[in-house]
Amino acid sequence: MRSLTKRQRQILDYILSSIRRRDRFPSYREIGRKFRLTSSATVSQHLDALVKKGFLTKAGGKLMLSPETRGFRGVPIVGRVAAGLPITAIENREGHLDMESLFPEDAVHFAVRVNGDSMADAGILDGDYVIVRQQEDAKSGETIVAYVGDEEEATVKVIRKRRRYIDLEPRNSAYRTIRIRPGHESLRIAGKVVGLVRKL
Repeated sequence: MRSLTKRQRQILDYILSSIRRRDRFPSYREIGRKFRLTSSATVSQHLDALVKKGFLTKAGGKLMLSPETRGFRGVPIVGRVAAGLPITAIENREGHLDMESLFPEDAVHFAVRVNGDSMADAGILDGDYVIVRQQEDAKSGETIVAYVGDEEEATVKVIRKRRRYIDLEPRNSAYRTIRIRPGHESLRIAGKVVGLVRKL
């Protein structure tokens, strides 16, 4: 399966939620109303993209979940994130965590697997999965997943907003703070860390 855009993932999540709660596929009108899409053609374009990427199938003019998507539950795992030096993040579905009951449906969540131990003193260890609420900003002191630099390398750190720069702080004294000077270095916040799953 190919990766989804933000809006495609939101629509797929809505379809899955509708099937779970009402045991039926939402109508084009319902999808359009949910995402403020005034044209049914726009809704159709998004659904066609989900078909092409293998998340939905179409038979006899009727849309259905693909066999791979029928087993979808909870929060999608979309890749790995560094807790040491940043690594280049490539979205790649690795499965799903059945965590849907823990997080509100009005927000988009995803999971990433942590590589490294720069957040060990905050209890985030190498190999853990962090659950991230997708958002474009965060308050100073919150733990976030962010994309840093022109290569958009992903990392999990504590954000600290200063007057003239932003620090991404590790929680392990063996690592240095990443300092971002707006206008010189790029920073894109992927979301706030809201949960953690550890395999024992």
